[in-house]
Amino acid sequence: MEMVTSSQSRNRRRLMLVVPLLILAAAIIVGAVVVGRDTGIGGGDPPAWVAALGGVLQLGGLALTIATLVWLVRSGRFRADRESLLRRLHPSDTRSLQQQVRRGAPQDDADFGLLRAAARTMINQSWYSMVLLGFVISSFGQVLLKFTPLFTGLFAVMATLGVGAVAFSFRDASRAKAFLCAHPEPEEQESHD
Repeated sequence: MEMVTSSQSRNRRRLMLVVPLLILAAAIIVGAVVVGRDTGIGGGDPPAWVAALGGVLQLGGLALTIATLVWLVRSGRFRADRESLLRRLHPSDTRSLQQQVRRGAPQDDADFGLLRAAARTMINQSWYSMVLLGFVISSFGQVLLKFTPLFTGLFAVMATLGVGAVAFSFRDASRAKAFLCAHPEPEEQESHD
């Protein structure tokens, strides 16, 4: 039996997740600025092996970003997203459809064709988060290349946002898959002539 929660309860849970992440990001940024100022590494001269690792990570993140974009285009996911029925709808209608898919509870007058399209789009869009992951890896490589509080702070912000976006994206994709399993497309009826 599933527990039905109110929107106030969901907002409270969301707040309980977001506030610690923001506090963690702020602590990392402040710590990086304070520690970077008090040590000799604030000048931006890392050891040679750290600089080499930073360069490798920066190139690796760039390669992951480019490879993901090429794969998205070649696999047809980019075109499917661009030609989706949802692109013709108002953004608030699209958000409403995505909410129904996430919750697994369609409204009484719901158009299941649009809900299935929203679910398929949510599954396809989860792979866009790999692009963001490539940016986070490149940002970490930049931190290792040049130890400065600015690059450390940028990495902390990118990592916090990136990890959150990737987690939410794949969570939504799994919920969309569950929605598609729970509400399969009706089998086409054969016409008898």
